[in-house]
Amino acid sequence: MSTRWLDRLLLATLFVQTMEKIQWQGGGLSLTITNITCLAFVGAFLLTRLHARDSAMPWVCVTLCGFMLAFLAVYLAGYFDLQTRQGLSFWAKGVVTWTIHFGFLVVATAYMLRRGAELFDRSLRWFLIGLVANAAYGLVQLVLVVGAGINLDKLVVAPLTAGQGKANGINVYGQVAGSQSIYRINALTGDPNHLGVMLCVPLLVLLPRYLSDRRGQRRLGLLLVFLLTVQALTLSRSAALGDIVGLLVLAPTILPRLPRPRTLLLALGVPIAALLLLYSSSSFVRTVISSRTNVNGSGVKTHFEFYSLVGPALDPHPLFGMGYNTFAVFYQFLTGKSDFGPHSFWVATLVETGVVGLTLYLVFFAWVTACALAMRRAADPGRRLLANGLVAALAGTVAANFFYLTMSFDYFYVVLLLVVAGYALFAPARVSLSRTVAAPARAR
Repeated sequence: MSTRWLDRLLLATLFVQTMEKIQWQGGGLSLTITNITCLAFVGAFLLTRLHARDSAMPWVCVTLCGFMLAFLAVYLAGYFDLQTRQGLSFWAKGVVTWTIHFGFLVVATAYMLRRGAELFDRSLRWFLIGLVANAAYGLVQLVLVVGAGINLDKLVVAPLTAGQGKANGINVYGQVAGSQSIYRINALTGDPNHLGVMLCVPLLVLLPRYLSDRRGQRRLGLLLVFLLTVQALTLSRSAALGDIVGLLVLAPTILPRLPRPRTLLLALGVPIAALLLLYSSSSFVRTVISSRTNVNGSGVKTHFEFYSLVGPALDPHPLFGMGYNTFAVFYQFLTGKSDFGPHSFWVATLVETGVVGLTLYLVFFAWVTACALAMRRAADPGRRLLANGLVAALAGTVAANFFYLTMSFDYFYVVLLLVVAGYALFAPARVSLSRTVAAPARAR
């Protein structure tokens, strides 16, 4: 396969990484579009390398392979703690899916380093375009269901997947006065919290770039307003937490770039005044805001209930946990559902992989964070701004995942890809390496 087609396959894979509803089911298995595209890219890349008899691998990919083998060892150790056939089924599905996407992370990093900065920039662009497209789908989803009672998923997802995808439509949070439905945008992710936390990434990555040149990046400013609006319509508290933590991390970068206090006050005055007017005049808006800011509600209690049950869950197998991806099996007595996911990535990691698994993930994430921090020393100012945004996106996602989980989802492997590849390409000590690695690809 030519380099051009590999490029296109990689970009297509990055574009669809947040589109969870597009999947096909059969025989108890779910095959998502991201699984298909990731497998296709990994297979195409390996065939190309075999044909060229080229086994060279950048050192960062060797490091990723080392982490992959370590994680696999932990997951295999957890296999011996499985006690039910249902647990084995969940474990097998989880390990296979994880292998596909971590393998894609390794292979895509190797390919991106061969192709250099130009493909990195295109990859970042197409990943963000995919997120924007998903957000736009969500906004249309809301307009159609409110204006005409139309389920957009049945018009788009169902035909694309021959009825196998998740065409359940927009999330209905509840009702006000028994008649007015409260909708939460979920777009193609399937869950409003998924979409909300995912949107932390483009918001935090693009904000430093916009503030560095507000007049020259007006379209980018409008895009940020659009993404923030969609995120707000997900009503996700986890996403709000991610934004706040990310902004705190970005504070040293963005504070010097903010407009003068008077200009900032004028810019924020209109939306704040509009929100206050809506709040004072609409019982619907007051009810929604009160519900999502209430810290004593059943939703908040559910989150903390999961934390309180970590101890009992770890008692039988504290080192390697109950088995990767088997959270739903143990907690079925609490949730009443056989496929219910945890409300915290960190709870899931500790319960499913034990103290050893959590420690390994913390080491891995510390290495990824160190890569992002090192990228902030890049020679190019634009790369430094991108690195600051990636650091904030990592921090915001970590915070949001204390009360939800997206760090095990497909899109987060793309965030890791951008961090690791960006470090290898742009960190000062790695510039010469990236040029050396990219040379054979241009010569072919």
